Amino acid sequence: MLKRSGLNRNLAVLSVTIFVNLFLRFMWYPLLPLHLRALGANEWEIGVSFTLIGIAQTLFSIFGGALADRYGRKWIIALPTFLMGPLYVAAALTTSWSVVVGMLASAFALGALLWPAFVALVAESAEEERVARAYSFTEAAVLTGAIAGPVVGAGLLAVLDIPTMILWSGIGLILTALLRVWGLREPSRRKVGSALPKLRAAIVTNVRWFIAMGSCITIAFSMSFGPYFAILARDAWRNSEPEINLLFAAGNVAALIGIVLGRLSDRWGARRVLMFAALGYGIGTIVWGLAPTWQGGLLPLLIAFGFSEAMIIAQQTLQAEITSPETRSPVIGIIATTTGFVGGLGPTLGAWLIALGGNSMPFVAAGATGLIAMIAVTQVAGLKSQVTGQATSLKSQVTGQGSPET
Repeated sequence: MLKRSGLNRNLAVLSVTIFVNLFLRFMWYPLLPLHLRALGANEWEIGVSFTLIGIAQTLFSIFGGALADRYGRKWIIALPTFLMGPLYVAAALTTSWSVVVGMLASAFALGALLWPAFVALVAESAEEERVARAYSFTEAAVLTGAIAGPVVGAGLLAVLDIPTMILWSGIGLILTALLRVWGLREPSRRKVGSALPKLRAAIVTNVRWFIAMGSCITIAFSMSFGPYFAILARDAWRNSEPEINLLFAAGNVAALIGIVLGRLSDRWGARRVLMFAALGYGIGTIVWGLAPTWQGGLLPLLIAFGFSEAMIIAQQTLQAEITSPETRSPVIGIIATTTGFVGGLGPTLGAWLIALGGNSMPFVAAGATGLIAMIAVTQVAGLKSQVTGQATSLKSQVTGQGSPET
């Protein structure tokens, strides 16, 4: 349970390890498109590379959800974290852009295995009326790492290159995996067994609309916060690599404000917060992409980052509401895999849009897609009644027979 005095053990361990992993990764990750370009990749190849990485981030979530339901959350979170480390090390030691992409895509595919267990563990480690609050703590760890990492990375670029920073990430993953093995505990609310026979009944209309909405959000985020962030800043705004890192860090500072809005999902309702945040993100992203200079684009960039974070927390809270404990982990795996596969096409679509209309086009498309997500979320209705009815149905079936790199 999430005690009034603060985070419980699971949330504390997850928050600390998330911060360490993302702090090390975001020292260099915003500059990955430029690193691939320096190794010989062109814009189209960079777009395809980020599509592969994006799809890999969720490809095996469907299996991770089933494994977490069968064997428990702890080991499905810790083991992939450990195995990702050597792949990062290999990416750091090569001078081939395609090998870098291959190693990172493989690492992120392992990370997809742990995502459903991570999301389920956060929800199951919190009081039922404070799920958004629990997610806000882990998101704060994400953002703190995403702020500190680029700032420190910008300062270290004068003495360290990107491959060395990638190497540090690999070592950090191995160490945080060991901490997760030591520190995580299985939640008492988890039912050991397999939910696979009940999955078909669990994929109700709400879940299908949630997948449509999530696909729109993933497409939008993969373009605005993916490779075209650095490419727009370098090619259109003429920023240097340290300046690009600092812009990314500034965006994540604004995202901290989005946590405050996202936490209101417990009070105002996740659907309402998600719709409002999607509106702000969509407008902010379009203006950001159309700005001719970084001075003109900074404010809408900050607005887009802030509202995007509120969208993430509201989306996770809504996901917990439309899934039952009996099938939560496998259903989250299905949601992550399907939305990730569709949304992963965003970077390739962005490369085509740049060729069609210039560097601003991926941001215009991302903003428009965020606005389209508002339409889908309006169809995710009747949450409490449908969740209660679904859980009752699943319970009767049992009685009758028997989730970056985070």
